[in-house]
Amino acid sequence: MTLDPRLNAIRDDLADIALRDSVAAPRYAQGRPARVVVGLAPAHHAPDPNAAIDTFYHYGELVHVFDEGGAYAWCQSRRDSYVGYVDASALIFADPPAPTHYIAALGAYRYAEADLRSAIIDFLPRHSPIAVTETGLECRGTPYVRLHDRGFLPAGCLSAEPPRSPDLAAAAALYLGCPYLWAGRSFLGLDCSGLVQEAFRDLGQAVPRDTDMQREVIGERIELAHISDLQRNDLIFMPGHVMIYAGDGTVIHASGGDMTVRQDRLAELMREWNCGLGDFTVRRPG
Repeated sequence: MTLDPRLNAIRDDLADIALRDSVAAPRYAQGRPARVVVGLAPAHHAPDPNAAIDTFYHYGELVHVFDEGGAYAWCQSRRDSYVGYVDASALIFADPPAPTHYIAALGAYRYAEADLRSAIIDFLPRHSPIAVTETGLECRGTPYVRLHDRGFLPAGCLSAEPPRSPDLAAAAALYLGCPYLWAGRSFLGLDCSGLVQEAFRDLGQAVPRDTDMQREVIGERIELAHISDLQRNDLIFMPGHVMIYAGDGTVIHASGGDMTVRQDRLAELMREWNCGLGDFTVRRPG
C-alpha cells in the first residue's frame, strides 16, 4: 500500500517514526509538538517561499514538527493530518494555554494596542482559540481584551464556545462573497474543499482537506435520477471541485472562475459546464 504523502510525513530521506512498519526510510523522527502562533501559516510543498502552497495552518493549530532546516519546519497538522513546510517563526514549542474564548466572527484583526486605530499585528480566522489575560479595557466605547501571547482584540468578536451554524449550507453561506484562494480556508480566501472543511467545522465536525479525500469519506453516496432528489447539505463532487447543495436548486461553492464564493443555480452550471447528473458524485452527510 502506498501512503499518501499529503497525510503522512514521508520524504526520501526521513519519515515519521510511527510509520516505521509501513515505509522504509534512511531515518525516522519523532514529531515534536508545537502550535501555530500566527493567524495564517502557509504550508508549502517544499522549503521555499516560492514553492506551491498546499494548505494553510491557522492560529492555535497543533502540529508535529519532524524536521527543521533553515527558515522552515516540516510539519504535520494534528487537526487534519496535512503535511507541509511552514515558516519556523510561525511556530512555538510550548504547551498551549487553555482557551478562554474563540473567534466567533469570520475573522478578527489583532492590534498592537487596545485601539482599532493602532498597528495591526495579524488576522485571526474564525474558530481560533484565544487565551485572554485581561479584560475591562476600553477605547472610544469599544471593549477590548489582552491576549496571553501579544496583542489585543475587540471583545465583541469573541465567544466562550466555538462558533456554530444550524447546518452545513448555513455555515457555507457565511462566506458568500469571500475571494477564492487556492489552498485557502479562511475569510481572506478559500478554495472549494477549504469552504467545505470550514463549514463542517461550524458543526463541530472534522473532515479531510482535499476534494478527493472528502469524496471518499463524508456521509453516504447517493444515486440521483433528478436534481429534485437532492437534499439541503448534500455534497456534489466533480473532478477537482465540490459544491454544497443549499436547496431550491442552488449550490454554494468557491468558484475559481470568477474567484469568489458564490451561490448558483445548479441547472445553469450544468448547462454552462455541459455536464449531467452522471458527471457528479453526491455524498449525503449523516
